[in-house]
This record gives sequence, structure tokens and C-alpha cells, in this order.
Amino acid sequence: MVNVAFDLGDQVKEDLEFSSNINLIEYDSLLVMGMGGSGVAGDVLSLLSSEVSSKNIIVRKTYSIPKKLTELRPFCLFISYSGNTEETISGLEEAIKNELDWAVISSGGKLIDQALEHNKEYIKIPKGLQPRAAFGYLTQAVCKFIDQAEGTDYLNEVRKAGDYLNELINQKTDSEIFIQAKNIAQQINKKTSIIYGGTLLTELVASRWKTQINENAKSKAYVGSMPEVHHNEILSWDADLKSSKTDFVLIFLRDNTEHSQIIKRFDLSKKLLSEKVDILNIEPKASESTLSKVMELVLLGDLVSISLAEELNVIPEDIEVIENLKKLLED
Repeated sequence: MVNVAFDLGDQVKEDLEFSSNINLIEYDSLLVMGMGGSGVAGDVLSLLSSEVSSKNIIVRKTYSIPKKLTELRPFCLFISYSGNTEETISGLEEAIKNELDWAVISSGGKLIDQALEHNKEYIKIPKGLQPRAAFGYLTQAVCKFIDQAEGTDYLNEVRKAGDYLNELINQKTDSEIFIQAKNIAQQINKKTSIIYGGTLLTELVASRWKTQINENAKSKAYVGSMPEVHHNEILSWDADLKSSKTDFVLIFLRDNTEHSQIIKRFDLSKKLLSEKVDILNIEPKASESTLSKVMELVLLGDLVSISLAEELNVIPEDIEVIENLKKLLED
């Protein structure tokens, strides 16, 4: 799995397959549906779109399209790495039923089959990976989608981010970022990770860290958002001080675009909580490009989760419980 993580920079530079009229897609509002490692690409699309457009972007991670959304007549984008994700297929069926326009991003499966059958546009990415390991391909795909709709140049930007990542991991396991990830994993060890973000960017990455720690390391992780956690969760460390210190680690993911009050809140959190829970403060070296910051923090989180799996003596690729659950849902 570590070699897959090291391939992240190359994934965003590899040419993808596009349908012939992908550049003709237009929309006033966009509904993006996807789950898990595929669904996070919708969050990336929403983040990037917020920088350049006032269009309504809605990301849903479930089965259905509510009537209120259907009445908006959004363009729908369905993202599933396998092309067979149950929830995403259900959303597609509702879009077809309600005669909404749509496109797909996938490596194949039912999504690509349906796109070809209904003469809809698609972006096809390479097969052979677990969905969470295809973050680079999926990010490149949504960059292409935004570029054709908004006239932006995110595809070029994400490829520059790929070059930046490859510089960071030039020495592979001797790279500074890998050593940093190993150190973070050692500090987490058997503890439960609580991960806070304070911007749209770091909230997205916090969610990615959570799911990677869950799937790769089979370890518990949860997310929170500043300032919301100051209205409730900050009190949760007091009831069992011993457990707070021994069983949890609090991770602050930082971004240089934080509101001044968010900066202050992180500083005060460290001051008020440092004796109750171990705190790690993490920020990217990249400071300008949104995509470089996202990709760097995602790479670091992926390496942390893989290193944590090694610490806990579990196999990152093992998703037997998820596969068993899928079989049970089919009964």
C-alpha cells in the first residue's frame, strides 16, 4: 500500500479517457453523488468550485435525491471508482427517472455502461485499485470537470501539485514527509484520533485522514470542525481525565487561510487542552496553491494511516468486513 501512496503524484499526471462531448457540459447547479474513497472527490470539486464560482454545488453521500433537489433540476455527477457502488447507482436511477441530465466518473462497471447506453458524458479512470487508493485519478477527473464548466485551469494546477508531491517523496521511505508520518503514527499508536479542521480545505482533509485511518489501520478516528467544537466538544475531555490523556490524540490540521478568530481558537484550544489530551499541530509546507496543500496533506495522512497499520500489525488492504457487509445487504 505504501507504494500506491507514493504514486499519488503520478496519478494526477496520467492521461485519462474522456467522452467526446465532455467539454460541452454546462450547469447552473450541480449535484454530486458518491461514497467513501470516491465520494471525497465530490468534496474536492466543491472546494475548488467555491474558489471560482457562485454556482450551487451539492454533495450527497447516500441513496436518494430529495424532491426539493429534484425540483432544482441540477446537473448530476455520479462518482464511483468501481462503477457499482449501491448508493450511487440508486441515485443514478432516480436521476434517470426524473429526467435529470447527468455524467459519470468511474473506472467501469454499471456507471460507464449506463453512460454509454444513455449517451451521457463520462470520465474514465484506470482500474485495479481500491477506491481510496485512486484519490489522484479522481481528483484529476473533477479538475477536468470544473475546467470545462468554468473555464479554469485546475488540471494544469493539479499536475503541478503532482510534481510537487514527487519532490516531497523523492527519497521514498527516507523522505522527510514519510519520516514525519512514521512519527505521527507512533504518537497515535493504539489511541483514538480526533481530527479538527478550521477551513473548507482542512475539513475535507480531516475527513480523508479519518477514513484512511479507519480503513488502512482499522483504527478509530473522528472529526470535528473549528469553531463548532468550541460550542460543545471542548467540554468532553473533562469527565474522564485519565482516559482523555491515555486513550486519545487530538490532531489539528492547519491552513494559512484560516480566519483570524480560527487561529486564535486553535491557540486557545492548545492552551486549555494540552494537559488533558496530547495535541499534534500539522500544516503543509505548501502555502499558495489549494491543490498543492490538499495533495500534500492527503499524502501525509495516507502515509500516517499506512504507518499506523504497521504499528498495529494489521493489513491495510484487508477490507473483509466491508465486503461481508455488502454481501449481507444483497440478501
